[in-house]
Amino acid sequence: MWIIGKVKPLDEFLKEQPQKDPPFDEPPEGSNESTPLFHWTGHPFVDAGLVALLLLSRKHNPEELREEDVERAVEFAAELYLKEGWGTLLARIYRNNNPILMVNPSMRKNTTKDKLEFSLKGLFKLVKNPGESEEICQICGRYPALSGMKLRSIINTKERERPKEITGDIFPLLGTGDMRNYFPHGNEMGASICAHCLLLAQLFPIASYIITTRKGKVGGILVLHAYPYEKNLKLLEDAVGSARKSYLYNNAKGMTWPVDFIFDKIADLSKRVDLGYWNGVSIVAYYFLNGNRTGEQWIYTIRIPNPIILFIAYASTYDNSGWKRISSKRLGKKSGLHEYSKLTSKEAYAKLLNGESILPYFIDKKNRLANTKWSLLAFYCSEVLGLDKEALEFIKGVADKIVETIEKLPDNKLSRRVRELERAEKLYQFEGFFIRVERDRQELGVPEALMSFDDFARILTGYGEDLNVSWKTVKNLLLFRIYEKLHDRLMKASSKEVEGAEEADEEFEEGGEE
Repeated sequence: MWIIGKVKPLDEFLKEQPQKDPPFDEPPEGSNESTPLFHWTGHPFVDAGLVALLLLSRKHNPEELREEDVERAVEFAAELYLKEGWGTLLARIYRNNNPILMVNPSMRKNTTKDKLEFSLKGLFKLVKNPGESEEICQICGRYPALSGMKLRSIINTKERERPKEITGDIFPLLGTGDMRNYFPHGNEMGASICAHCLLLAQLFPIASYIITTRKGKVGGILVLHAYPYEKNLKLLEDAVGSARKSYLYNNAKGMTWPVDFIFDKIADLSKRVDLGYWNGVSIVAYYFLNGNRTGEQWIYTIRIPNPIILFIAYASTYDNSGWKRISSKRLGKKSGLHEYSKLTSKEAYAKLLNGESILPYFIDKKNRLANTKWSLLAFYCSEVLGLDKEALEFIKGVADKIVETIEKLPDNKLSRRVRELERAEKLYQFEGFFIRVERDRQELGVPEALMSFDDFARILTGYGEDLNVSWKTVKNLLLFRIYEKLHDRLMKASSKEVEGAEEADEEFEEGGEE
């Protein structure tokens, strides 16, 4: 028989239980008890300023930053911005009337390190004591927006005597009605931005790459912004390193094309990390000028999705020579077909960013050469084109059967047969190639058919009309495998191609309509 004792009231019962976890209002032992000074925001300019602050302080996370780190970074920036070349650069980033960094030439001649420090440290005081406001920062969404009155109070120039709202003068590319606005924050009365984001926006030039013209002039400012945000530290460390070590801005290795530099940056970084480092990473680059002359205010947004980052990383480390052949190849088509063509010297880069297939760049028809290995091609097809691995293996198997057949042909006939595939621009020509190879197999006594009727239908039509997976994709994959396996024999037979081509022309006439 069960005996049920007297039940205690719930509050008495809970008091006797061991307290395993600390109360929510008491931080665990060893943790940072203070609120972090800064946070990642998702805004490219603000986060680049945070990266500059972190790297100058040799810290990895915003939670590690202390007040003394910020003060040292501000002192460094005040000294850096007075160095030769930085005044010109700042005038390409901020408008003339930036009173914090004193960009205007009339202010610049009287600028001293002490004056810049005064303004930047004054801004930092507002970070520590943000006060109250009815509006919240439109960028970080955390802190009260800074008013023009407060901003004026910390500026050490005559600008403090003039009304000053938070406008594009101190936050680049922030339009206010009479200027273009590239971010959804501006209106005619200025934007609601807190002191935290505004201070970081004054530091982001330190973490920027400068694309120069062939004559060495500033062509544009490049800011890389990655997600997860921690990846920004690696991407921008060279820019901050140049400023810290030599007081120079980083000229992006002298490259005159922003996309070329970004791809090279990913490839270079990939040599020091595993491929897994890039899992889930995406990068958006902002290439802009915000000068004071009419027509100098513009911005390009360059989005690099994760599959392309993975492909660049894999290609540059797995077969760097092959990747260089692919990326440097030109097919003779005119550039300028889309916006990315204006930002790179490489046709393949522009097509990758535009979502177009670069399979034709993997083969060199003139020299009948595969520009890399099948495994890299397979990686591209799988990661970037999204081609099913089973389908890719099926095509590879068909290609190997074709090689098994045509390698038994005499040199001149082998060259002619491959030329038929190279010159197939119509579907009926592509179909005719398989019929002739099947005929070759029967004449040569090769056991088993090249493929079944179902396989034949699958390879011709199973990939729909999508540009990336059409029969022309299959054609390029077949040519790649044939070149990879039979390059030496094909080159040896090249002297007989003229005669063979004439015969091939005759055979093409056998086909019907596409």
